[in-house]
Amino acid sequence: MAEARRRGVSVAVGGARRGEIDERENFWSEALDQLAEAVFRGDEGRGRAAPLLAQIDAHVGALGLGDQPHDLLQAMRIDAALCDLPIAGGGPGETWAWRAASGVIAGIEPSPVIRALAGSLAGIFEVSEVRGVMVLRDRLSGALAHVAAEERRWAIDGEVGLWDARLVLRRSGARLCRRPLAYPVEILGWLERASEQRWAGRAAPDLMAMRAMWLRWRRGRGGPEGFFRGFGG
Repeated sequence: MAEARRRGVSVAVGGARRGEIDERENFWSEALDQLAEAVFRGDEGRGRAAPLLAQIDAHVGALGLGDQPHDLLQAMRIDAALCDLPIAGGGPGETWAWRAASGVIAGIEPSPVIRALAGSLAGIFEVSEVRGVMVLRDRLSGALAHVAAEERRWAIDGEVGLWDARLVLRRSGARLCRRPLAYPVEILGWLERASEQRWAGRAAPDLMAMRAMWLRWRRGRGGPEGFFRGFGG
């Protein structure tokens, strides 16, 4: 891919010549990394990323080397800048991933892989087993998905889990783009009450607010109840 960039030809994200979708392990995490590298490389790319990363740091908090798992947290930060945050001056919901999927970024070849990443869903998911199927319910948006049978690399402790994760939705079920970040299940009651504020038209936690609380909890002392609070919960 580096040689392709030096020659100025299009980069196919996904590790295949035409950007075909592959269901092998780590495919989606590698595709995210490739797309971020293609979009945010060079001076122009850094200019694209900088205001979005600054926005994330202002809301969530800048990462330090002591924040663990550091590599995953850093990857999630870049994923959010690529796939979640709208571009200043763009249309509603227009992200850099959507622009790449639309073929308007020079040097990036649109493909099914990029379109899938542009439509990926990041959220805080309540995870449970229902008749042998892993079911994910986003406690922020209410979206519901089941995990593809082949995608069972991660398990929950007990009857329920709570994950910060990014999903690509496929016909066979959801695929996790990266390993999930576990949240304390003790906050589920608060999260349900706080999320209900949205349906009443009041302020409710969004993904960046949840990540900010998670980071303060991991840096602090004491139980999670002292860090996950507010929003009427």
